[in-house]
Amino acid sequence: MFGFRKSEEPLAGPRVSSKYCTDKFSGKYPHVGLYDCRDRKVWVCKPLGGQAIRTSHARLITGADNATSTVWKDRFICFWFYTPDTGEGFIHGYPIDWEEAHLLVRIDPNWDYDRQKYIQPELTDHVEANLERQFKHGERIFEFFKAGKHPYPISLHYIGQRATDSLFYVKRAEKT
Repeated sequence: MFGFRKSEEPLAGPRVSSKYCTDKFSGKYPHVGLYDCRDRKVWVCKPLGGQAIRTSHARLITGADNATSTVWKDRFICFWFYTPDTGEGFIHGYPIDWEEAHLLVRIDPNWDYDRQKYIQPELTDHVEANLERQFKHGERIFEFFKAGKHPYPISLHYIGQRATDSLFYVKRAEKT
């Protein structure tokens, strides 16, 4: 009557689809993935018949479709993981050694994934603090892949909208 709900009811909002995602990775295929900033959890797209790297990040979120769910993914940091010899070309004009594995983590200096709000570009101290939080999230994603003990080296890159917003070869894990 007063709009109160029982505590057992799940909260509305974006969730990662268990149909398309898993929290485990074998190291055998390139894929897209999501990092849930609230739960601090890495989600990996399942192989999907060899199309895991081409799947839209928005598709990985429940109730989402590619056309209408951009806003739903604002709490998730998107990433791409390329196993050796599965990528090609340059990223924002920067040369990449595709014979190794690469983790590309999307960063956005003006979107605060933790607080779910836009940061004005002129608030440079807030923008810098926001980027530092995103770098820490990116390192958590990198640790997830390092823990897999894969037989190839992995390099971490932070990818912004433009090359000037990006950082290449930030960290590297040797093969185990």
